[in-house]
Amino acid sequence: MSTPAAEATPVQKQAVRRVPLQFDENGDPIFHSVTSPECFKPHALGVMPPRHVIPVIFVPGIMGTNLCANGTAQKAGTTAWAPPNGAMAGLGEWRRRKKQTPTERQQQLMPDRVMVDPSKKVAVPKSLFTITDEEARRRGWGEIHFDSYGGILAALELALNDQYIDAGTAGAKEMPVWTTAKTLKDVDGKDVLSEWNPEKSDVPPLNDTEFRRLADYYYPVWACGYNWVGSNGDSADLLIKRINEAIDWYKRGKYWISTDKVIIVTHSMGGLVGRRAAQKAESQMLGVVHGVQPVGGAPVVYRRMRAGTETDGFFDIMGAIVATIIGWDAADVTCVMANSPGVLELLPTKNYPPKWLRFEHESNGSSTPVMPALPIGDPYTEIYNKRVKDVWWAMVDDALIDPAGLVAKQHGVVFDAYGETISNVRDFHDTLGLYSHPNTYAYYGGDDKHVAFSNVRWVTKNAVPAGADGVLPTLTADSFTKLGQTTLTVLSQKVTFSPAGHDKPDSDTDASSGDGTVPSPSGALISEGSGTQNVFRMKGFDHQHSYADRVVQENVLYCIAKIIQAATPVEELPACKE
Repeated sequence: MSTPAAEATPVQKQAVRRVPLQFDENGDPIFHSVTSPECFKPHALGVMPPRHVIPVIFVPGIMGTNLCANGTAQKAGTTAWAPPNGAMAGLGEWRRRKKQTPTERQQQLMPDRVMVDPSKKVAVPKSLFTITDEEARRRGWGEIHFDSYGGILAALELALNDQYIDAGTAGAKEMPVWTTAKTLKDVDGKDVLSEWNPEKSDVPPLNDTEFRRLADYYYPVWACGYNWVGSNGDSADLLIKRINEAIDWYKRGKYWISTDKVIIVTHSMGGLVGRRAAQKAESQMLGVVHGVQPVGGAPVVYRRMRAGTETDGFFDIMGAIVATIIGWDAADVTCVMANSPGVLELLPTKNYPPKWLRFEHESNGSSTPVMPALPIGDPYTEIYNKRVKDVWWAMVDDALIDPAGLVAKQHGVVFDAYGETISNVRDFHDTLGLYSHPNTYAYYGGDDKHVAFSNVRWVTKNAVPAGADGVLPTLTADSFTKLGQTTLTVLSQKVTFSPAGHDKPDSDTDASSGDGTVPSPSGALISEGSGTQNVFRMKGFDHQHSYADRVVQENVLYCIAKIIQAATPVEELPACKE
């Protein structure tokens, strides 16, 4: 038996058997149940959602969207990128990538050959009664890596739409996350501001009036995957399309009343997508929450182009598995990154602190500069447009860009095509600048236990001849490896440089503290956006799994609750469909 939500009866004492909210072909809510004998006392409980809708759309980070072939070179739907869910799947992906050649990687992940794959894992927890697997897939949950993001999608859906434990019953109790928002204390009575560490302004607790406003709206949680090897500008257009889809969906049927606004929640590179979309569609967003965004880029992108994906030494088994999947050496990495505008847009921008590329001699535990650090003012011409055969410290080996011959076939000179991509990257950076939506909240990592590359250092233990600083900037290499080791002749002496590992921060405030991927100086730049209401420097999580952290979830829900206060009061909105 199906009951439209609009016809749901008031709660009865016997109504304790919660049944999930479902939706008909027009998107209107319904409840499914079955009749039972009168002796069976527990009745079905369908909790009717509010009618006024504010969709929440989650935008994942780089490599967090499942991609498949678009039919250009392979059969449409053939998996191109699907991050593994679970340890066994991870080992399987490691085995596949270990056998893959750079030619095969390039053929598989060229931006014009792939599209978002919506068909991957969706598994809504049984304790979540406001959404089904079918509805979650329709909202885009299958587009993004479920092990990374399924938890935060479910947490948002639950806390925003139920707000109470045993919602709809006489014994309903406020969820702990909302008690935290109202008291700024966790379940143990600890002050959460010491963990949230706000940087921009005071953080007032959510008052009773603000909390009651949450119940005025319905917050269906959507996801928006995107082609992360393509331009973030194109991905922003895809997000705007998803915004319009979500808004229009709730205008189809008879029940919902659209507010014509959405809330955007982003992870990592999804923040660049979200900010660019906000520049174009600011009025459609009630507000934005950004998590661990590389606002000013990340020097590790440069390092991976020269030396492959970093690990933490011989015993870092998981790091080695990840490195094999992403790209073990420069050949594995360059064939994808150098052809991917979205990845190159993660390079440090002009807003990142300059002189992050350094050249040092190490001896007896100390380091001495041997040539001026770069960039001085323009990283695009000073670093990104340099190739290894022209200068030893350059970012890209153009011989590794096009192993499959695809770029040469389409564009002719491979390095010219790469140079055009770098020019477009510069334009994207300049257009985005430090813009933020007028109602923005954000958190980033500042943790000395999760070190990130705030700079890249070329180091040598060989003696460097006096006066070398005058010739080192223009020398070419005698030889170099795909893991970065580079040998050159400096004033008749052989000197070998290699990319150094992470700096070791002394405290959480050091530049190399971060979340393991994004250094804190990059994340902190979101504070400079004119629309940013508050920024939280936090610790205790790594980059990929930051949204799985309990403290982060509490903070994000608090921020969303504050954003909701800017919504048009329901008293000023239509009470029914016209």
